Formats: sequence, C-alpha cells, structure tokens
Amino acid sequence: MPAPIALALAFLLIPGPRQIATAGDLTFTEPTPNAAILPGIGRTDERQPVNPLEFPWRAIGRVQNALGGRCTGFVVAPAIVLTAAHCLYRQRTRLIVQPRLIHFLLAADHGAATAVAVVADFTVAPGYDPFHEGDTAGSDWAVLRLASPLHMVGHVLRLAPSVPRPGTPAALGGYSKDHIEIIEADLHCLIAEEIDDAHRQPLIHHSCEGTEGTSGAPLLVRAANGEWLVAGIQIGAVVNHAGGIAVPSTKITLSIAPAP
Repeated sequence: MPAPIALALAFLLIPGPRQIATAGDLTFTEPTPNAAILPGIGRTDERQPVNPLEFPWRAIGRVQNALGGRCTGFVVAPAIVLTAAHCLYRQRTRLIVQPRLIHFLLAADHGAATAVAVVADFTVAPGYDPFHEGDTAGSDWAVLRLASPLHMVGHVLRLAPSVPRPGTPAALGGYSKDHIEIIEADLHCLIAEEIDDAHRQPLIHHSCEGTEGTSGAPLLVRAANGEWLVAGIQIGAVVNHAGGIAVPSTKITLSIAPAP
C-alpha cells in the first residue's frame, strides 16, 4: 500500500493460533484505476483531513524516493523514522532503493513541509523478503536514519509496550495516493484482532480506513493518560471494505544495526 507497492500481489495470510477473520477478508491486491472502492476504504469514506501542525500528526511525514515511490513514515527519535519495508523496494523489480535517493518530508502539506531530511541509511527488518511479501508480512518494517536530526519539540511518537486488545479505539493517518499532499485520517476505528503471517509472525488486523500510500503510517491508540501511542506500522489494506493490517510495535527493534 505504498505508492511504490500496494502489496501488488494477491496473498492470503495463513491462519494461525489467533486468527478469527476469514481469508477473504485479508486478501491484498493492486487496485485498478477504475476501482469503485479503493482497498482499505469502505463504501462511505470516513477519512478526513487533519492539521499537520497538531500532535500526533506533526510526527508523521512522507517518505519518497527519486524513482517516484511514496509512502508514509513517522518520527520516533530526532534522526529516526519508521516505515514499511516494502516502501524501500522498487515495485516491479523488487530491487532495493539506495538511501541517498530517499527523503523524509515531515508534516508535508500542499507542497510545504515542517522539515526535509535525506536518509543516510536504513535497516530492513530481519526476515523480510520482498519476493514473498505475504509470507513475511510480519517483518515488513524498516528503520530510517536521517542524515541530520530533526530538532523539533513534540514531533516524536512512542511505541506501545503491548498489543491493544480487540475493540480498542484506534486512529490511522497518512498520505493516501488519492490525496498524497495532505494527511488524511480515520479517527473512529478499532483494533479487530491479532493474526499471523505464514511464519507465525504476529500482525494486527484493524478497521481503520487507509489505502495505497499509507504504508508506513502509525496505527495509533491512546494510553490511559491520554497519550497517543503507536500500536503498529500500517503495511496493507483489505480489499473491498474498510480496514488494514499492521505490524505490532512490540516487534520493532530500534537498536538493530544498519546494513553495511
């Protein structure tokens, strides 16, 4: 669901010990230009523009490369951004894009941005295979290290320490392909359930609306004190109705070393 990849193959998530959704609900595919309903979007589109200068949206930015690919990412430290791993690969060849070709535009809005940074290097999660996206969906995340830190107060999101229970209120905002210049968010959605990929890696199925371009966006929940926390990283959209799939934040390791 990036602009570089919308998870451009149809794949099924293999039922695991926690699975309670049907396989048909979790099919991913490349949308067609004339599709009446975009993947991840319901018949009544619940997304709405949000103010990119307000928290948590000011911690979100657009990840784009010189080859035309666009995704979403979010700041977890002054020089650290998280996004989906498949955003770093070319759509047709599955060859990795070099860091120097990738930029992060913080709080991008109608051609402007709070800050712009070049990516110095990045690390793709161990186990992710761009040729087998469905089988390795639970490892579809990456850490971007920026060439210069973003010296911005209040632009950092914290990862949730545990997976939210089904039924927990959630929100999802990012740069959808149909409105790539603004952050649109579904503010009234839910955590549905935990599921597994083919390697029994956990994933979160949620009802939040978000389509191609929102890969890498934070799936947000509120802590007991009202703080916004990242429950997971958006990686794909459900076909023909609202909802998507995210890698749980509990699987993210920020200390892994960059590739040589």
